[in-house]
Amino acid sequence: MSREENNRYLRGVADKQLRKVPVLGWLGRHPFRKLLLIWAVLLPLWYGLHAFFTNPSPITGDGEWPTPKPQVPPGLGQQLLPFLILFFVLVGGSLAWRQYQVRKARRREAEALQHPDVEAWFRLTDELLPPSSPFPDVDVFRAQRRALGRILYGQDALARHELNAVDWRSKAPLLQAMERSSDALLQLICKDDPEQTLRLAREALALADINPAVPGAKMGRVFYDVLIHSAEVVTGQSTPEGLRLLEHHQEESPLIVVRLLCAWALRAAATQRNDPERAERMRQFLQTHAPHCAPLHRLPARATAEA
Repeated sequence: MSREENNRYLRGVADKQLRKVPVLGWLGRHPFRKLLLIWAVLLPLWYGLHAFFTNPSPITGDGEWPTPKPQVPPGLGQQLLPFLILFFVLVGGSLAWRQYQVRKARRREAEALQHPDVEAWFRLTDELLPPSSPFPDVDVFRAQRRALGRILYGQDALARHELNAVDWRSKAPLLQAMERSSDALLQLICKDDPEQTLRLAREALALADINPAVPGAKMGRVFYDVLIHSAEVVTGQSTPEGLRLLEHHQEESPLIVVRLLCAWALRAAATQRNDPERAERMRQFLQTHAPHCAPLHRLPARATAEA
Protein backbone atom coordinates (compact mmCIF):
# COMPACT_ATOMS: atom_id res chain seq x y z
CA MET A 1 0.00 0.00 0.00
CA SER A 2 2.83 2.38 0.89
CA ARG A 3 4.48 1.78 -2.46
CA GLU A 4 1.35 2.75 -4.41
CA GLU A 5 0.87 5.92 -2.35
CA ASN A 6 4.54 6.85 -2.64
CA ASN A 7 4.62 6.28 -6.40
CA ARG A 8 1.51 8.41 -6.76
CA TYR A 9 3.08 11.14 -4.64
CA LEU A 10 6.33 11.10 -6.65
CA ARG A 11 4.43 11.28 -9.94
CA GLY A 12 2.49 14.25 -8.63
CA VAL A 13 5.64 16.04 -7.53
CA ALA A 14 7.33 15.36 -10.87
CA ASP A 15 4.34 16.68 -12.81
CA LYS A 16 4.19 19.86 -10.71
CA GLN A 17 7.88 20.54 -11.16
CA LEU A 18 7.79 19.88 -14.91
CA ARG A 19 4.91 22.32 -15.41
CA LYS A 20 7.22 25.08 -14.19
CA VAL A 21 9.78 24.36 -16.90
CA PRO A 22 9.22 25.85 -20.40
CA VAL A 23 8.43 23.25 -23.08
CA LEU A 24 8.89 20.34 -20.66
CA GLY A 25 5.78 21.45 -18.80
CA TRP A 26 3.81 21.42 -22.06
CA LEU A 27 5.05 17.94 -22.84
CA GLY A 28 3.77 16.61 -19.52
CA ARG A 29 4.71 13.24 -18.09
CA HIS A 30 7.78 11.45 -19.51
CA PRO A 31 9.00 14.67 -21.24
CA PHE A 32 12.32 13.23 -22.37
CA ARG A 33 10.64 10.35 -24.16
CA LYS A 34 8.41 12.82 -25.94
CA LEU A 35 11.32 15.04 -26.84
CA LEU A 36 13.06 12.06 -28.39
CA LEU A 37 9.88 11.25 -30.29
CA ILE A 38 9.69 14.81 -31.61
CA TRP A 39 13.31 14.62 -32.75
CA ALA A 40 12.63 11.26 -34.38
CA VAL A 41 9.82 12.85 -36.41
CA LEU A 42 11.40 16.23 -37.19
CA LEU A 43 14.80 14.99 -38.35
CA PRO A 44 13.50 12.65 -41.10
CA LEU A 45 11.00 15.33 -42.15
CA TRP A 46 13.72 17.96 -42.40
CA TYR A 47 15.96 15.49 -44.25
CA GLY A 48 13.22 14.65 -46.77
CA LEU A 49 12.35 18.29 -47.47
CA HIS A 50 16.01 19.23 -47.74
CA ALA A 51 16.68 16.45 -50.22
CA PHE A 52 13.56 17.24 -52.25
CA PHE A 53 14.11 20.97 -52.69
CA THR A 54 17.87 21.02 -53.10
CA ASN A 55 18.01 18.46 -55.96
CA PRO A 56 15.79 19.71 -58.84
CA SER A 57 15.67 17.50 -61.91
CA PRO A 58 16.04 18.94 -65.48
CA ILE A 59 12.98 19.25 -67.77
CA THR A 60 12.40 16.18 -69.94
CA GLY A 61 12.31 16.30 -73.72
CA ASP A 62 8.50 16.70 -73.93
CA GLY A 63 8.58 19.73 -71.68
CA GLU A 64 7.20 18.03 -68.62
CA TRP A 65 8.78 17.82 -65.17
CA PRO A 66 9.50 14.26 -64.10
CA THR A 67 8.68 13.05 -60.65
CA PRO A 68 11.39 14.42 -58.39
CA LYS A 69 13.72 11.82 -56.94
CA PRO A 70 15.15 12.91 -53.64
CA GLN A 71 18.84 12.34 -53.30
CA VAL A 72 20.97 12.44 -50.23
CA PRO A 73 22.79 15.77 -50.17
CA PRO A 74 26.52 15.05 -49.83
CA GLY A 75 27.01 17.52 -46.99
CA LEU A 76 24.01 16.47 -44.88
CA GLY A 77 26.06 14.78 -42.19
CA GLN A 78 28.31 17.81 -41.87
CA GLN A 79 25.27 20.07 -41.61
CA LEU A 80 23.65 17.97 -38.87
CA LEU A 81 26.82 17.42 -36.88
CA PRO A 82 26.98 20.90 -35.24
CA PHE A 83 23.36 20.61 -34.10
CA LEU A 84 23.94 17.14 -32.64
CA ILE A 85 27.12 18.30 -30.91
CA LEU A 86 25.29 21.32 -29.48
CA PHE A 87 22.44 19.10 -28.24
CA PHE A 88 24.76 16.70 -26.42
CA VAL A 89 26.89 19.53 -25.05
CA LEU A 90 23.82 21.22 -23.58
CA VAL A 91 22.51 17.99 -22.06
CA GLY A 92 25.93 16.98 -20.72
CA GLY A 93 26.59 20.47 -19.42
CA SER A 94 23.29 20.62 -17.54
CA LEU A 95 23.95 17.23 -15.95
CA ALA A 96 27.50 18.23 -15.01
CA TRP A 97 26.26 21.49 -13.49
CA ARG A 98 23.68 19.60 -11.45
CA GLN A 99 26.35 17.21 -10.17
CA TYR A 100 28.56 20.15 -9.27
CA GLN A 101 25.74 21.77 -7.29
CA VAL A 102 25.02 18.52 -5.42
CA ARG A 103 28.68 17.99 -4.53
CA LYS A 104 29.01 21.59 -3.45
CA ALA A 105 26.02 21.24 -1.11
CA ARG A 106 27.45 18.04 0.39
CA ARG A 107 30.82 19.70 0.89
CA ARG A 108 29.15 22.60 2.68
CA GLU A 109 27.26 20.16 4.91
CA ALA A 110 30.58 18.66 5.99
CA GLU A 111 31.96 22.16 6.62
CA ALA A 112 28.91 23.13 8.70
CA LEU A 113 29.55 20.24 11.08
CA GLN A 114 32.97 21.71 11.85
CA HIS A 115 31.34 24.61 13.70
CA PRO A 116 30.94 24.59 17.49
CA ASP A 117 27.16 24.99 17.34
CA VAL A 118 24.23 24.06 15.13
CA GLU A 119 23.69 27.56 13.73
CA ALA A 120 25.93 26.96 10.70
CA TRP A 121 23.80 23.92 9.82
CA PHE A 122 20.65 26.05 10.10
CA ARG A 123 22.10 28.77 7.87
CA LEU A 124 22.93 26.19 5.22
CA THR A 125 19.41 24.77 5.49
CA ASP A 126 17.96 28.23 4.93
CA GLU A 127 20.11 28.64 1.82
CA LEU A 128 19.33 25.24 0.33
CA LEU A 129 15.66 25.16 1.38
CA PRO A 130 14.41 28.68 2.14
CA PRO A 131 10.91 28.86 3.69
CA SER A 132 9.65 30.57 0.52
CA SER A 133 10.94 27.80 -1.76
CA PRO A 134 8.35 26.52 -4.26
CA PHE A 135 9.72 23.00 -3.79
CA PRO A 136 6.85 20.65 -2.78
CA ASP A 137 6.58 19.96 0.97
CA VAL A 138 9.50 22.25 1.74
CA ASP A 139 8.26 22.52 5.36
CA VAL A 140 8.79 18.77 5.78
CA PHE A 141 12.35 18.81 4.48
CA ARG A 142 13.23 21.89 6.53
CA ALA A 143 11.86 20.32 9.71
CA GLN A 144 13.73 17.08 9.08
CA ARG A 145 17.04 18.86 8.39
CA ARG A 146 16.72 21.14 11.41
CA ALA A 147 15.87 18.18 13.64
CA LEU A 148 18.85 16.26 12.25
CA GLY A 149 21.19 19.13 13.10
CA ARG A 150 19.86 19.33 16.65
CA ILE A 151 20.21 15.57 17.12
CA LEU A 152 23.84 15.63 16.01
CA TYR A 153 24.54 18.42 18.50
CA GLY A 154 22.72 16.65 21.33
CA GLN A 155 19.65 18.88 21.49
CA ASP A 156 17.16 16.02 21.60
CA ALA A 157 14.25 17.93 23.17
CA LEU A 158 14.52 20.74 20.61
CA ALA A 159 14.85 18.18 17.83
CA ARG A 160 11.55 16.63 18.85
CA HIS A 161 10.04 20.14 18.88
CA GLU A 162 11.20 20.68 15.28
CA LEU A 163 9.55 17.43 14.18
CA ASN A 164 6.32 18.20 16.03
CA ALA A 165 5.88 21.36 13.96
CA VAL A 166 4.77 19.19 11.00
CA ASP A 167 1.48 17.31 10.66
CA TRP A 168 3.10 14.05 9.57
CA ARG A 169 -0.11 12.04 9.43
CA SER A 170 -1.37 14.13 6.52
CA LYS A 171 1.80 13.46 4.50
CA ALA A 172 2.64 10.66 2.08
CA PRO A 173 4.24 7.55 3.64
CA LEU A 174 7.54 8.46 2.01
CA LEU A 175 7.58 11.69 4.03
CA GLN A 176 6.34 10.04 7.21
CA ALA A 177 9.41 7.80 6.98
CA MET A 178 11.59 10.90 7.41
CA GLU A 179 10.02 11.59 10.80
CA ARG A 180 10.40 7.96 11.90
CA SER A 181 14.05 7.81 10.86
CA SER A 182 14.86 11.10 12.61
CA ASP A 183 13.25 9.81 15.78
CA ALA A 184 15.15 6.52 15.38
CA LEU A 185 18.46 8.40 15.21
CA LEU A 186 17.50 10.43 18.27
CA GLN A 187 16.72 7.25 20.22
CA LEU A 188 20.01 5.67 19.14
CA ILE A 189 22.64 8.32 19.82
CA CYS A 190 20.86 10.61 22.32
CA LYS A 191 18.58 8.28 24.33
CA ASP A 192 20.68 5.09 24.11
CA ASP A 193 17.58 3.04 23.25
CA PRO A 194 18.57 0.75 20.33
CA GLU A 195 15.42 -1.41 20.62
CA GLN A 196 13.27 1.64 19.96
CA THR A 197 15.61 2.58 17.12
CA LEU A 198 15.14 -0.83 15.50
CA ARG A 199 11.38 -0.55 15.67
CA LEU A 200 11.26 3.00 14.28
CA ALA A 201 13.84 2.36 11.56
CA ARG A 202 12.01 -0.73 10.32
CA GLU A 203 8.76 1.23 10.24
CA ALA A 204 10.51 3.97 8.28
CA LEU A 205 11.89 1.46 5.79
CA ALA A 206 8.42 0.01 5.22
CA LEU A 207 6.90 3.48 4.80
CA ALA A 208 9.60 4.52 2.31
CA ASP A 209 8.86 1.63 -0.05
CA ILE A 210 8.94 2.78 -3.68
CA ASN A 211 9.33 1.17 -7.07
CA PRO A 212 12.98 0.06 -7.46
CA ALA A 213 12.95 1.50 -10.98
CA VAL A 214 12.56 5.03 -9.61
CA PRO A 215 15.89 6.91 -9.91
CA GLY A 216 17.54 7.14 -6.50
CA ALA A 217 15.42 4.37 -4.95
CA LYS A 218 18.46 2.40 -3.86
CA MET A 219 20.24 5.37 -2.33
CA GLY A 220 17.02 6.47 -0.65
CA ARG A 221 16.96 3.44 1.63
CA VAL A 222 20.64 3.61 2.65
CA PHE A 223 20.01 5.74 5.75
CA TYR A 224 17.31 3.36 7.01
CA ASP A 225 19.56 0.33 6.47
CA VAL A 226 22.43 2.03 8.28
CA LEU A 227 20.17 2.88 11.21
CA ILE A 228 19.01 -0.73 11.47
CA HIS A 229 22.50 -2.21 11.30
CA SER A 230 23.83 0.36 13.77
CA ALA A 231 21.12 -0.52 16.27
CA GLU A 232 21.85 -4.21 15.75
CA VAL A 233 25.48 -3.58 16.70
CA VAL A 234 24.44 -2.03 20.02
CA THR A 235 21.94 -4.80 20.81
CA GLY A 236 24.47 -7.51 20.00
CA GLN A 237 22.55 -8.71 16.92
CA SER A 238 25.08 -7.59 14.30
CA THR A 239 25.90 -9.89 11.41
CA PRO A 240 29.00 -10.06 9.19
CA GLU A 241 26.90 -8.79 6.30
CA GLY A 242 25.63 -5.86 8.37
CA LEU A 243 29.14 -4.91 9.45
CA ARG A 244 30.37 -5.09 5.86
CA LEU A 245 27.56 -2.75 4.82
CA LEU A 246 28.51 -0.27 7.56
CA GLU A 247 32.18 -0.44 6.51
CA HIS A 248 31.26 0.12 2.86
CA HIS A 249 29.10 3.18 3.55
CA GLN A 250 31.58 4.60 6.03
CA GLU A 251 34.22 4.61 3.30
CA GLU A 252 32.16 5.27 0.17
CA SER A 253 28.98 7.18 1.01
CA PRO A 254 28.80 10.74 -0.38
CA LEU A 255 26.62 11.72 2.61
CA ILE A 256 28.60 12.91 5.61
CA VAL A 257 25.83 12.03 8.10
CA VAL A 258 25.77 8.43 6.88
CA ARG A 259 29.56 8.18 7.18
CA LEU A 260 29.45 9.60 10.71
CA LEU A 261 26.75 7.21 11.87
CA CYS A 262 28.60 4.24 10.37
CA ALA A 263 31.81 5.32 12.10
CA TRP A 264 29.94 5.60 15.42
CA ALA A 265 28.51 2.09 15.04
CA LEU A 266 31.82 0.59 13.89
CA ARG A 267 33.59 2.15 16.86
CA ALA A 268 31.03 0.51 19.16
CA ALA A 269 31.47 -2.83 17.37
CA ALA A 270 35.28 -2.60 17.63
CA THR A 271 35.01 -1.82 21.34
CA GLN A 272 32.75 -4.81 21.88
CA ARG A 273 35.22 -7.05 20.04
CA ASN A 274 38.23 -5.64 21.87
CA ASP A 275 39.77 -4.15 18.71
CA PRO A 276 41.31 -0.90 20.03
CA GLU A 277 43.11 -0.08 16.78
CA ARG A 278 39.94 0.00 14.72
CA ALA A 279 38.01 1.75 17.48
CA GLU A 280 40.68 4.47 17.55
CA ARG A 281 40.49 4.94 13.76
CA MET A 282 36.76 5.49 13.97
CA ARG A 283 37.16 7.83 16.95
CA GLN A 284 39.66 9.93 15.00
CA PHE A 285 37.31 10.06 12.00
CA LEU A 286 34.49 11.34 14.22
CA GLN A 287 36.78 13.84 15.90
CA THR A 288 38.00 15.15 12.53
CA HIS A 289 34.62 15.48 10.81
CA ALA A 290 32.25 16.24 13.70
CA PRO A 291 34.37 17.57 16.57
CA HIS A 292 31.47 19.28 18.36
CA CYS A 293 28.73 16.65 17.86
CA ALA A 294 28.79 15.29 21.41
CA PRO A 295 26.38 12.32 20.92
CA LEU A 296 28.70 10.84 18.29
CA HIS A 297 31.60 10.83 20.74
CA ARG A 298 29.75 8.88 23.43
CA LEU A 299 29.91 5.12 23.21
CA PRO A 300 26.62 3.34 23.91
CA ALA A 301 26.46 1.99 27.46
CA ARG A 302 26.13 -1.60 26.28
CA ALA A 303 29.27 -1.40 24.18
CA THR A 304 31.39 -0.25 27.12
CA ALA A 305 29.77 -2.77 29.45
CA GLU A 306 30.51 -5.68 27.11
CA ALA A 307 34.07 -4.48 26.60
